[in-house]
Amino acid sequence: MLKYTKFQEVMQDIKNAKPIDLRIDNAQIADVFSGNFFSGSLCVHKGLIVGFSKTMQAEHVIDAKKAWLLPTFFDAHVHIESSMLSPEKFAKLVIPFGTGTVIADPHEIANVKGLDGIRFMLENAKDSLLDVKIMLPSCVPALPFECAGAALSALDLAELIQEENVLGLGEMMNVPGVLMQDEKVLEKLALAYKYNKIIDGHAPMVHGDDLDMYRFAGVTTDHECTTVEEAKERIRRGMYVLLREGSAAHDLVNLLPAVNSHTLQNCLFCTDDKQCTDIMQRGHINNSVRLAIEHGIEPIDAVRMATINTARAYGLTHKGAIAPGMEASFMLVDDIKQCNPHAVYIQGTLVAENGTYIAAVNKSYNAKLEQLTDSVQNSMHPELPKDLTLPVPTKKARVIRLLPHSLLTKCEIMDIGVDEEGNFDFAKNKGLLKLAVVERHKKTGKMGLGLLHSEYGLRNGAIATSISHDSHNIVAAGDNDNDILLALAHVEKMNGGIAMFSYGELLAELALPVAGLMSMQEPKTVITDLQKLYDTAKEHYHIWDKADAFMSLSFLALPVIPDLKLTPQGLFDVTTFQFTDIAVQE
Repeated sequence: MLKYTKFQEVMQDIKNAKPIDLRIDNAQIADVFSGNFFSGSLCVHKGLIVGFSKTMQAEHVIDAKKAWLLPTFFDAHVHIESSMLSPEKFAKLVIPFGTGTVIADPHEIANVKGLDGIRFMLENAKDSLLDVKIMLPSCVPALPFECAGAALSALDLAELIQEENVLGLGEMMNVPGVLMQDEKVLEKLALAYKYNKIIDGHAPMVHGDDLDMYRFAGVTTDHECTTVEEAKERIRRGMYVLLREGSAAHDLVNLLPAVNSHTLQNCLFCTDDKQCTDIMQRGHINNSVRLAIEHGIEPIDAVRMATINTARAYGLTHKGAIAPGMEASFMLVDDIKQCNPHAVYIQGTLVAENGTYIAAVNKSYNAKLEQLTDSVQNSMHPELPKDLTLPVPTKKARVIRLLPHSLLTKCEIMDIGVDEEGNFDFAKNKGLLKLAVVERHKKTGKMGLGLLHSEYGLRNGAIATSISHDSHNIVAAGDNDNDILLALAHVEKMNGGIAMFSYGELLAELALPVAGLMSMQEPKTVITDLQKLYDTAKEHYHIWDKADAFMSLSFLALPVIPDLKLTPQGLFDVTTFQFTDIAVQE
């Protein structure tokens, strides 16, 4: 919240006829309140918007040359960890694309390092100009039986609920817990109620009476809609629908038919999970705005979905619009349909030009952050398997099948070729892959084995990664046991990251030592290394072009999104919410 003394200082300067800091003339200014653009000037002083005077004296005057002047954008729900960058480095990547505020759920690092992980994100974000608001993870672990590195109760979350940048409770994935009034779930909801905080949702394929009760429990948002009917159901109940456009999940275009003049105010943009290479290539929330306009949404309405709608949904009253008294965070865009800003201002200061972050680094020593950094960089404690034998005595198995550009999977029953002992045989199952998820937090030795449909396309080796939602154990897929075992071992050796092996040779790697999820390197360095992995995935492994080579693999371990997923404790059927055997009984 802005302190009123700042407003007093600005008013005093104006009263004394002091020149303001900045005036931008000849701009097409977004009016997100009335739903149009108007030609005019913008006056800025001490990080705040003063008004639209064309005559106010200013230290710096800029001719916008009829460029579009928009508020900086909001990502309404993001896991920064999925970018593989720390919050400070993530800021350097997304600000040049016009993002000024993110509603971040540090669910990933919390599943690895608990409260220390959340504190790291809060402290590291302070070194950036990006406004990082935090939603406290509600499901750590995602489900009671998950093998996570931490468990957070309502009592634990109470330690951070009143922190300045904490807005509420993160996505409540435990829908059954809400509906069955699980005591521990209700305690977390009650914590949010007690402090008048927002509760985010996560309710794929929840409808009717169940959705009523979920909403009744206080949940106000959902980013898991994949159909227009799902979106309409939620809006009808007063919820905000977050149209997601991430790296693995591309739901935005499918949901746009649900957006009209009546529903618009309840529609926001989010990325959820988006990798740094994807952001660099396609942009961030500006890509969502671009797609919306391309598919028929009026430009001003797309801007509203990216700005004021999110500000209102999360109670950020001083942001999200170009108006007197608002924070002076805005961008200038030459082509509204392409929405690539040539200048980005944060609190009145030019911080990015022509896609390049130019803000000066101004760090002070932070002993707390240094201590937290040391803590989160020690997270790999697996007991690696020596054998990956997979019995299928019935010669029929449940196989995980990916859906194009989706986090959803299908369970497919397939005939399986086995060896003399009744074990899965790669040579007799052309294209089918073996999938392994190995517990890596507490050296339990737990490992789940499954099968992945040939559609994923991996050939000639194996991929392993310490990113596997949400518990972030090590997940690996491959077409031979030796490369899978080598890849698993190399991920441990790097203290987390991604490893790609083929015929016993390491082809590519990316170290992610921060909780096995993120790097402290500059965005350019991480993007270059990650791009090499993607090139290898395409050219050597021939990964399916309708899947993200690494993010799709990571989500195969998430047992809260249907249909079939794999955990260290075995194969999990999300539709029945219980573990199931790989082998199908006749």
